[in-house]
Amino acid sequence: MRSFILAAIAAFGLMAGGCDRNNDGEQAPNVRRSTVVEPETRNIDTVPQEEPAVARQQWRAGSDSARTVTGNLRVSLLERRGGPVVFAFATGITVRAQPYAQVDSDSRSGVGGQSYAAVLGGDPRVSAYLYRVQDENVTSSAQGGLCGQERTRYLAVSEFVDGSGRWVFKVAAFKGDGQPAPGENPEVCNSFAYTAQ
Repeated sequence: MRSFILAAIAAFGLMAGGCDRNNDGEQAPNVRRSTVVEPETRNIDTVPQEEPAVARQQWRAGSDSARTVTGNLRVSLLERRGGPVVFAFATGITVRAQPYAQVDSDSRSGVGGQSYAAVLGGDPRVSAYLYRVQDENVTSSAQGGLCGQERTRYLAVSEFVDGSGRWVFKVAAFKGDGQPAPGENPEVCNSFAYTAQ
């Protein structure tokens, strides 16, 4: 008798669940109500890019100036995002720098009316990150710093995917007192290009 009652309750539950399928217009939970026909593109970067030292740290020298002056590069955060970043170059140059601004690469750098993208040799659709150099250590094995025998004061950096689909890292070094910005008259002394290892 007990098994008959349990079977009757189970059968009633199955029937009740199936009765409402067509009555009120609701669909089963696994059926989509609408189909998406256009991709969502509002929050997608036109060019993939990253904040330096967050996703990738190891970079291979990719330009003549990078191969000659710096060699390969390792970029790392000293403590946390927003804190100092260390740029350690294989030839014996180490730069510790504090980020102070993020700008569009197509904005003016102050160098002869050029954009940051032009100074970096980068992509105008991505961001450039600006750093104030706190110190630059140059070992005796290096031929000089990023600006030769003069002290590097500022860096502009950009990390993005280029037209061939490779992650690249671009660095422009500045000397003198003018920081990279319109009306500041900064002195760019060198630019370097790297590719992801």
